[in-house]
Amino acid sequence: MDQRPKRQAQISALLRAQRVESQEHLQTLLAERGVHVAQATLSRDLKALGVMKGSSGYVLAEDLGGLASLPGEVDGPSENPALQRAVGMFVVRVDVGGSLVVLRTGPGHAQVVALELDRRPPDGLMGTIAGDDTVFLAMKTERRAAMLARELRSMLGGAPDPSRREVMA
Repeated sequence: MDQRPKRQAQISALLRAQRVESQEHLQTLLAERGVHVAQATLSRDLKALGVMKGSSGYVLAEDLGGLASLPGEVDGPSENPALQRAVGMFVVRVDVGGSLVVLRTGPGHAQVVALELDRRPPDGLMGTIAGDDTVFLAMKTERRAAMLARELRSMLGGAPDPSRREVMA
């Protein structure tokens, strides 16, 4: 009998209920509930659930707020709370060159930021390409690229985080 759906439901519940900072911690929490799982299986479950690791531990991608947004809905980044949260959590630097905007994230976080941009693309965004820690945004014009970069920089937050690099002009 496949225990995967039950196990993944418990993983989701645990991630919503408390801060989980590592797979080992999650394995311990699951074991306390009578669910014993190998690290490789747990890793596959986290990937299947769309779990991202942020500065405050593991987060379900759907809890970033993106599932409430409509794909293809166009508005400004400042009107997109899911994007604001993703940028605030994961982006460490915003650069612009011509009609390209380049976002730098911590390792493994570029795709969640690109996903939020793709779900509700700002005006002038032609497309995104995400690697492990870098997102390239192709804009229709240099003016739109500069405007988007300014808006994204404003989402990085107020007080400097010691783990963040300086935001480039």
